[in-house]
Amino acid sequence: MSTGLLGPRPGPAEPIRIAFQIWGQSVAWSDLMAAGERVEAMGFASLFANDHLMPILGDADGPVLGTDGPVFEGWMTLGAWAARTTRVPLGVLVCGVGYRNVGLTVKMATALDHASGGRAMLGLGAGWHEPEHRAFGYEVLSLGDRISRFDEASRLARAMLDGEPFSQDGRWVSGHDIRNDPPPVQARMPLLIGGSGEKRMLRIVARDADIWNGEGDPATFAHKNAVLDERCAEIGRDPGAIRRTVGVQPVCIRDTRAGALEALAAILATQGASAEQARAWAASSPLADTEEAVAALFRAWHRAGAEEAVVDLPCPIDDETFERLAGPIRERLV
Repeated sequence: MSTGLLGPRPGPAEPIRIAFQIWGQSVAWSDLMAAGERVEAMGFASLFANDHLMPILGDADGPVLGTDGPVFEGWMTLGAWAARTTRVPLGVLVCGVGYRNVGLTVKMATALDHASGGRAMLGLGAGWHEPEHRAFGYEVLSLGDRISRFDEASRLARAMLDGEPFSQDGRWVSGHDIRNDPPPVQARMPLLIGGSGEKRMLRIVARDADIWNGEGDPATFAHKNAVLDERCAEIGRDPGAIRRTVGVQPVCIRDTRAGALEALAAILATQGASAEQARAWAASSPLADTEEAVAALFRAWHRAGAEEAVVDLPCPIDDETFERLAGPIRERLV
């Protein structure tokens, strides 16, 4: 039976759940597969691949763009995990509609749902990483046009998932009597939208999403969460119909903050960052710390409205952090 975001909504007294977005960059295929299997075996909530064609590096102030290096494609990764797991929900967090035909992507997610026995989520986002768009020959749009394109893509995806034939002649995204046949195994395969822009993105989330993936520290997330409630109220949608998740930076746990920073810097250096960049990125992370400090942050995100925290996970897995998240950290979240 599926758990996490495909299972029952947790009660208010239940702790925040922990999920992972495993990076497909700078990793051997065997290690990537083993990481997905281990997420399920240790009882974590959900398992996501990311959707990038070039590596992504960065710190709390934003991404470092244009890094070169090896990356495995996200949907093929999910298909392989589907064959190696039996319970954990699966998704891409999130598919950039700038290089994904959205109708085809709905069909891919539906095939994954059948392959996994009803464990798929369709994650969509506006896309932002300009270097990979240029490198692979996709059009680079302004931020405003990216949001407009996403608005059209999300509307089409929602209609296809709702099961009715749909036509749309958009500026960016079109479909003509398009339908999703066969339908997913699930009665309602969730549409997950990543994005937190208050003027436009959260309105699209309110209109179309089953799951929202927000970001930011607990105070920022709480504010965005409240704005999403307002956007739902504006269109008469029950805010409770949208499940809330927060994407967070890589976690590294040691007995001291200094030890965690040193360990995280070493991990990030394997992902294509220089030693100086890796140290700076590690230093910017509030989640490189002791068990109690990390647990306190997770509890704060839960108070801010998140039912699940999706942790960025470089691979191979840092064993000490993973074991502490699975045991002592989860015990501290209650």
